[in-house]
Amino acid sequence: MTKVFFACDMHGSIGVAKKWLHVPKTHGVDVLLYCGDLTGKLIVPLIQQSDGTYTTSYFGPKEVLRNEAEVEAMHGRLANAGAYAFKSTMEEVQKLRDDPKKVDELIKGAIVNRMKQWMELLIERVDTKRVKVVVMPGNDDVFNIDPVIKSYEDKGVIYPLDKVIDIGGFETISYEYVNPTPWNTPREATEKELNKRIEKLVEKLSNPSKSIFNFHCPPINTRLDLAPKLDKKLRIVTLMGVPQFEHVGSRAVREAEEKYKPLLGLHGHIHEAFGFDQIGKTLVINPGSEYGEGMLRGYIIELSKDGVEKYWKVEG
Repeated sequence: MTKVFFACDMHGSIGVAKKWLHVPKTHGVDVLLYCGDLTGKLIVPLIQQSDGTYTTSYFGPKEVLRNEAEVEAMHGRLANAGAYAFKSTMEEVQKLRDDPKKVDELIKGAIVNRMKQWMELLIERVDTKRVKVVVMPGNDDVFNIDPVIKSYEDKGVIYPLDKVIDIGGFETISYEYVNPTPWNTPREATEKELNKRIEKLVEKLSNPSKSIFNFHCPPINTRLDLAPKLDKKLRIVTLMGVPQFEHVGSRAVREAEEKYKPLLGLHGHIHEAFGFDQIGKTLVINPGSEYGEGMLRGYIIELSKDGVEKYWKVEG
C-alpha cells in the first residue's frame, strides 16, 4: 500500500508550505505532492514615514509599525498570507506605479527568492530518500520558478512535467496549463491546444487505464470546476444577493479522462470547488485552497496494486 498526500494552490503562503512539510510525520505518507500555483500574486510595500515608522493597509485599516520587530512580524504575516512585502517610501511607490516593468521585475524577484526559501525548507525537513516529493507549477506561476525546482532534482525533488513518473506503481503524467481565464495567467491554452498536448503526454504511457492524470486544470461539468460567475467588469454575479456559479473547467481534460479512463485524476485551480467526483470509473479530486487564511487542504489517497483503495480529505 502506498499512501499519497496531494495538495495544490499554495500561492506563496509560507504558513501553508510549512504545514505541508509536516505531513510525512503527521500522516506517515510515502508520496508528497504539491502540484500547481505555488507562488503568490501580490507585492505589498511597507511605506516609511517621516518619523521612521512604516505603514501598511493590507489587512484592513492602516497599521503603524513602530520598530524593526514589528516590521519583521508584518513580513511574516504577509508571507503566511502569500504576499511579498518590501520596505519603500511613498516616492518610490509612486515611481513603481508609473513603471509596470519595474513592478514586474520586483515581484518576479520576490517569487524566485521565496521559492528558493521554500525548497531549502523542503530538503531540510523532509527525507526525500524515504518520501517521494513531487513539485509542479500551475497556470499562475511565472516560468522563472521552473529552473529553481529543477535545481533541486539532484536532492530528491521531482519536477514532473514532460515526463512519466511513478506514483505507487502507476505511471503518472502531469500538465500545468489551463483553459483561458479572465486573468490572462502565464500558462493558458485553448482547448484545442490542451487536447494536442494531453494526447502527446498520453502517448508516453504504456497503459493509460492504469495511470494517473495529474492535471492542474479540472474537467468541466464536475463538482471540481464550479467558480463564481463574473460579469464583463469581472464582478461576481449575484441573484437576490446570492453569488451565482458556473462550470469553468476544461473540455479537453474531461474528454481525455472519458477516453482513456485513468485510475485517478488529480486537479486543482478552482479554490472554491474542493471535493471529489467520478468521470465514469475515474475518481477525480480537487483539494481546494484557503491559502490566504493559512489553511492547508489536501487529500490522502491509499493506492494498492489494484488502484485506489481509500481517499479522504484533510485540512488544518
